Amino acid sequence: MFEKKMNQVYLRELFGSVFIYVLVLFTSIWFAKGMEAGILRTAIALTPMVPVLAMLWAITRHLKRIDEYVRQWSMENIAMAGALTAVFSLTYGFMEGIDFPRLSMFVVWGVFMGGWSVIACVRKTLES
Repeated sequence: MFEKKMNQVYLRELFGSVFIYVLVLFTSIWFAKGMEAGILRTAIALTPMVPVLAMLWAITRHLKRIDEYVRQWSMENIAMAGALTAVFSLTYGFMEGIDFPRLSMFVVWGVFMGGWSVIACVRKTLES
């Protein structure tokens, strides 16, 4: 019962932050596109990082609230996703050396998040 309630609190905090992120992201892009380069434009372009920090806060709070086994399992998934991302980044770095196109840092983030999701799903399936 307690675990279910904590998950609901976590999802409310996380998805509330994601919703605010999407609003701030599109608003900042709309404002920044029409501006001249400068410190104000840079500051506006970085405003989506405020709700990203709220997401980090929600995730950190959740990790502190969950039981030790689930926390360890989650941290192992994160570590494996980090290792997968490192292997991808290193491999693609070599590919860029032979004229493959440069990738955005958003791709690296996508590899990490996608890896984290796939690893968690595979591990959960194997445990069942």
